[in-house]
Amino acid sequence: MGDRASVLFFDRYRVSPTVYLHWHGSNVPDWLDELTRRMDGRAGDAAYAAARFVGICHERIAGNLSLGITSNTLRTTDLNQTEVLAALSPGDAGIVVVDTADFTWRAFAGYLAHPSKTYRKE
Repeated sequence: MGDRASVLFFDRYRVSPTVYLHWHGSNVPDWLDELTRRMDGRAGDAAYAAARFVGICHERIAGNLSLGITSNTLRTTDLNQTEVLAALSPGDAGIVVVDTADFTWRAFAGYLAHPSKTYRKE
């Protein structure tokens, strides 16, 4: 039924809208690496990070399907609650939460999830 993932970005003040990918969950780690390079000098800005990530996705996903953005009611305090995040997972790759302070990320409720591990390529 796809290779779904949802991706959220956060900074000290806010959580971005949810970026939904229907067929490209396995690409999320590489696309986040690219985002980290593009956002050099602009850390800590969830709104800009989400926009640039959508741009990366848009460049790579042909047509008008498989990429969406939805609003959510999450607060930064919700991002510490595994059960809240797991409930939002679309399945497959899961839900990915990116800290825009340093672009580390964690995944929940999907194959990208690895307990007690944060990701960032050096």
